[in-house]
Amino acid sequence: MRKIIVIFTFFVLASVTMQAQSLRAYMSYATFTTPDNQPYIETYLTIQNSSIMQMPTDDGGYSGKLNVQIIFRRNDTIVNYGKYDLTGPIAEDTINNALTFLDVQRYALPEGTYDLELTLDDVNDKSDPIVSHTTFLIDFPHDSTSVSDIEFLKSYEKKEGTGVLEKNGYAVLPYVFNNFPQEEKELKFYAEIYHADKEAGDDAYMVYTYIRPFEVDTKLENFFFMRRTKAEPINILLHTIDISKLATGNYLLVVEARNRKNELMASKELFFFRSNPEVQFNTTNIMIADVSNTFVESIDNRDSLLLYIDYLYPISTSSEKMYVKSMIKTADVQALQKYFYNFWQERNNTDPEIAWLNYLQRVKEANYNFKTVSVAGYRSDRGRVYLQYGKPNVIAESYNEPAAYPYVIWHYYQLNGQHDKKFVFYTQDIATNDFQLLHSNVVGELANYHWQRNVYRRTWDTYSIDDMIVPNSYGSFATDYYIQPR
Repeated sequence: MRKIIVIFTFFVLASVTMQAQSLRAYMSYATFTTPDNQPYIETYLTIQNSSIMQMPTDDGGYSGKLNVQIIFRRNDTIVNYGKYDLTGPIAEDTINNALTFLDVQRYALPEGTYDLELTLDDVNDKSDPIVSHTTFLIDFPHDSTSVSDIEFLKSYEKKEGTGVLEKNGYAVLPYVFNNFPQEEKELKFYAEIYHADKEAGDDAYMVYTYIRPFEVDTKLENFFFMRRTKAEPINILLHTIDISKLATGNYLLVVEARNRKNELMASKELFFFRSNPEVQFNTTNIMIADVSNTFVESIDNRDSLLLYIDYLYPISTSSEKMYVKSMIKTADVQALQKYFYNFWQERNNTDPEIAWLNYLQRVKEANYNFKTVSVAGYRSDRGRVYLQYGKPNVIAESYNEPAAYPYVIWHYYQLNGQHDKKFVFYTQDIATNDFQLLHSNVVGELANYHWQRNVYRRTWDTYSIDDMIVPNSYGSFATDYYIQPR
């Protein structure tokens, strides 16, 4: 289940003043298919009722209305679309109105890569509609195993029916967000596994479900589950995970289908953030770590240890970052050594030293290539991305476009199971070498689908109501480089 919209902001022109009003909407989607290979997408749109213009109703309450338009394009051709009005729930007044409402739709789509254009227009407000774009891929092989997108759920129950909230004998209520605050004690999800029978035959196969830190490819021991499953044309996966003890951080929920030889047949993952300040970072392994006769024993200078631990920032989990921040001022050399050794032992239990030395070489490369006038290379945006994800396959650089600030686009063909991923960096002063991250389509990274406006702000008034389209002047190549970096 992918998320594409968090908050829209627009302005309402009052009689004499400019008043700000926010349309708070959040949309996610998930792709599925049927046993006879008829793919479709489900969209989940939730709106905060108080964020749309409220009008009096006949029974004395207040309600708002949105016009929703969803267009699915493939190669600039409209393949499917929906256009409809959404009427919000009736509220008693316009002040105490914390209601939200959910809209779920299904659209049949052949396999392929699509651009999804979502337009939201407050019917009772004269401001311009809000438009957002994202791209997605529908790809369910007919002769091998595949997994649908993962759909987070608020609840589920057995129920036969054909409604939009019912699938394969279950009524499922989507949980539209990928943020699980402290009060959410459970993570529920739904997924479908297709054509496992074509690879496993009559044999059963294993379904692994686990949570791993976003930054580290390590299964969390207390959040790993397995189930033996009879191979069918379609297998349903409904699961509830207790996350009351899951610490604050960025995570991936992973579903894997493996054959009897433990070979991976198919997998799917979904990013989420967990906020849980009451759960403390587990320091047991750090406290019992023994650094004697290890490569860390000789690193006995506190300043060196502090620097080396700071080098780890780009590849540390959220919990590790918070722990280091809390202990760094008072920790003695032994405590720093234990933390540093445990960090690398968890990454490479067989040879933590070689893992550290390989990473240190990459830090030196980042420091050489991405140092700014005020920040070491490993702490810069490009340095962090380089250390976290590795060297990009293609880099497109543009420093002298007449209308643009200097910018760089990094393209990764494959990245942690994701395909065709990009990062856009730019700077307003190339002499500083401080290229800041402006946009990425990588899960968990900063997403700004109007990034061209920042790049061309050098010569373009982005706040002019008469200049709402990114300029396409002579020598302007940012969008072209983004679509096909070279």
